[in-house]
Amino acid sequence: MKYIKYITLGAATMLLGMTACTGDLDVTPDDPNNKTELTSADEWYGYFGSLYGNLIYEGNLTPSGVDGGAGVFTRCHWNMQEITADEAIILNTWNDPGYSDLKYNTWTSNNTWEFMCFQREATTAVTCMEFCRKADGAAHYGISESTIAQWKAEAYVIKDLCYYYMIDMYGRGPWVTEETAIGETPETYDRKQLFEAVTTELLEQINSGNILPAGQQEYGRVSREAARMLLAKLYLNAEVYTGTPMYAECAAQIKEILKTINTLAPTYKYLFCDGNQKYCNGGEILWSVPQNEVSVQTYGGTTYLTAGATMGTIPEDVLVSLGASDKWNGLKARPELINAFTMGDYRYLFYEGEFTNSVENLNSYEADSDGYMCIKYRRTSEDDYFNDAGVVPTTCFTNIDYPLFRLADAFLMLAECEKRGATGSDTGYEYFNKVRARAGLAPISNPTLDEILQERQCELYWEGHRRSDLVRFGKYVGNAYVWSWKGGVYEGTTISSNRNVFAIPYQYVATVGQNDGY
Repeated sequence: MKYIKYITLGAATMLLGMTACTGDLDVTPDDPNNKTELTSADEWYGYFGSLYGNLIYEGNLTPSGVDGGAGVFTRCHWNMQEITADEAIILNTWNDPGYSDLKYNTWTSNNTWEFMCFQREATTAVTCMEFCRKADGAAHYGISESTIAQWKAEAYVIKDLCYYYMIDMYGRGPWVTEETAIGETPETYDRKQLFEAVTTELLEQINSGNILPAGQQEYGRVSREAARMLLAKLYLNAEVYTGTPMYAECAAQIKEILKTINTLAPTYKYLFCDGNQKYCNGGEILWSVPQNEVSVQTYGGTTYLTAGATMGTIPEDVLVSLGASDKWNGLKARPELINAFTMGDYRYLFYEGEFTNSVENLNSYEADSDGYMCIKYRRTSEDDYFNDAGVVPTTCFTNIDYPLFRLADAFLMLAECEKRGATGSDTGYEYFNKVRARAGLAPISNPTLDEILQERQCELYWEGHRRSDLVRFGKYVGNAYVWSWKGGVYEGTTISSNRNVFAIPYQYVATVGQNDGY
């Protein structure tokens, strides 16, 4: 059964045990239209597909007064990683609650985006465990034991993805397991406890053999390599999360990935256009969140990153070349991102037009306003990238999968591990230069940490990694590095060290507690 059928069935079946989860963390259904009993194999497939659907569908979790689609998992987390750092900013014409606090680094515990991210992480973790508690019941409808075991293992990895974000962004949270009783408030774990629990769980699932390798896994589902990449991400940031570096462990997981997937896609820009599914499941995109303009529609993911970044005031022929339909006039590139590139870098995917390389004036999206337009995500195909056919979609929904993890990131992580002295990472610089070679750039024989960070920005911009990178490199808080509008002034200023993590949303403080400084 293909992924699209899984997730479509999931949308039809809804979630067993889904909850709005504002003040508590129980798993009692809060929608009388939700099914509370499954009566066929198709409904079980749909239930399983709904776990993946949590990453792309809005559901009923967006608060009133907030733009439609804002509650989508990928959109929430992208905003928290990119708009709070030096790569993206949103114009003042988008005055939804919480945006200004993100782009100026002035958030408090009542920020809408903080709430929606934490809510998504917590509720998805709960529903994954609820699924695992019930999954054995699928055997009554002809589902094999091996299939059920695979489902459970993937549910655990999705859960652990949620906790990776919770560890990274909040540093604490409620730890749920299959043993967490319905209606019970889970125990709150601190950052180190969550890290240890998640990495232990991930290793168990990887070693169980129940997660298929990418070459055998269905499109859109978690592969063994994707699970290893998630574990490597946790290890890469272990010093931030626990105080103990684990770069050797990170390198070891990447080396395991390289045993089966070790070749970059030939052309960078094609990884982010219509039909990039060809680079999934054994290709460079190790874990994608699939989208389809007909069957998997969302106002988050790459819909947000195409329509949201399109300015309707640019020339019509340019809009046609981009395959642009909707023009939401929202997201712009910060000048620090533009200035990170050197001449001739193939990854420079921006429309300059008459725009200025500045974001001092955030009140206009006219053709000569501030901020270049990012066109990395493009609604044209690899076969007709510049849309010579002139066909413009009739809907804003895209066929561009959102890339959660890519092989190029793994290459750069291995180089960072080598620079930080990890054993087992002695080929990191070689892989670092493979990334540069694809970009048309000369090799660097012994890159510095700053050069590695810059390479990460040029390779991974607008993919939801930047804030975490700046924190790990010690450049997020304080004034060692400032960017436009950091701290609320255009020239940039210092921000306090407590902002290395976000505030716990006030709706959860009674059960989870609050981080220092908030």
